[in-house]
Amino acid sequence: MTTTPTVVLLDPTRPQVVPLAALAYLTGEIEIDVGVPESARVSLPDSTPGALVTVMMDVPGPRLDAVVASGARIVRAEPVLGDRLVEAASIMDRLWNRGGWESTQTHDSLSVYLVEETYEVLDAIRSGDLTDLREELGDLLLQVLFQSRIAQSTGAFDVDDVGAALIEKLIHRSPHLETSGTVDIAEQERAWETLKAVEKARASAMDGIAVSQPAGLLAEKFASRAIRAGFPQDLVPAELREKLAAYRALETSLRVEALRFASNYRAAEGRIADCPAGTDPGSSAGRWTAAWQIPAEDNE
Repeated sequence: MTTTPTVVLLDPTRPQVVPLAALAYLTGEIEIDVGVPESARVSLPDSTPGALVTVMMDVPGPRLDAVVASGARIVRAEPVLGDRLVEAASIMDRLWNRGGWESTQTHDSLSVYLVEETYEVLDAIRSGDLTDLREELGDLLLQVLFQSRIAQSTGAFDVDDVGAALIEKLIHRSPHLETSGTVDIAEQERAWETLKAVEKARASAMDGIAVSQPAGLLAEKFASRAIRAGFPQDLVPAELREKLAAYRALETSLRVEALRFASNYRAAEGRIADCPAGTDPGSSAGRWTAAWQIPAEDNE
């Protein structure tokens, strides 16, 4: 029997699962901490106050810090990649069950956030800021968890079904997972496309293209998909090519003007913030008008 105080820590995401390394310490008397849920207690021996072995939750905080500082033997399960995703899904479920704003949302009402978060991920990638990218990927993950929880409420599917569908796709389209040695990337890409074509069994090369994307991207996708399927490039209608060119030019021009507006707005914000006391022209509209009226050379 051990004479060293031992603390067995249970993972909050799966408290019913006891770490394998802890089994040897659970055969005698144990004390079960008040934070251990009933779902885990039913599988453990009765609690004996003052026992050398204590079972408690692996939850960061002063209590756990004190246990670690005491020099007791700590037995916990090794973390598994993806554990925090399980925790995130659990929190999403709790938010939904509280009956607040989350429970009023629909697939459609969240769609605008989904598109916005995707663009924010792209901005983070292009900026090279990995801290920002980590945060934005988390926001995008929230959309996956949220949409899955909405579907679960109707009995359509849940987040595990989403994961299962992805696992099935990855395994089926990645036969090299069952091989050893260096992967031939070109062969990997060919296998992916071949198996994807078999899965989808689409009647047309135009099938499966997201029609909700902006018109310019949609047109480019239709044209490129047709050309990849063997359609002669010179048979793509001239009107479509011309409108695509005009679309690209307009998008470039509009982006320049939008960025200029944002820059001038920030400058006007600064002038309003620096406005001395007693010089406020009056209304909010008046302050903005005064701040916006600057020399043309300052508006470049």
